[in-house]
Amino acid sequence: MSLQEFQEKACQLSVSDRLALLSAIVQSLQTTPEIENWQYLIARPHPWRKQLYIKGHKLLASTIWRDMTANHMSSEQASENWDLPLDAIYEVIDYCENNQELLKLEAEEERYRLEVKGVQLEPTNAA
Repeated sequence: MSLQEFQEKACQLSVSDRLALLSAIVQSLQTTPEIENWQYLIARPHPWRKQLYIKGHKLLASTIWRDMTANHMSSEQASENWDLPLDAIYEVIDYCENNQELLKLEAEEERYRLEVKGVQLEPTNAA
């Protein structure tokens, strides 16, 4: 089964089944040994989030990567903006580009948890 076929089938599941599937995938990633030795990234204990953080900061690697993407920043600009060494930015890019599925799953999980709490994520049109 291709990834696209899997995604299409997953979208047909109920919300509770999708959450169970997501939890199972995240749990399987949790047991995957970390092969890379990162200089600037570190794992932190979290109930469901498994992506890496910037050492010494409560900052997800994906936050920097998404900021760079959304704002069309160069590595040098991101380094200056986040007050991090350029090598840390290179490490963030490498990590995030090679772990996009994990980042996507965690973003979906976060969205789901916010929706369950009643947080409105889509803008409302003012009449």
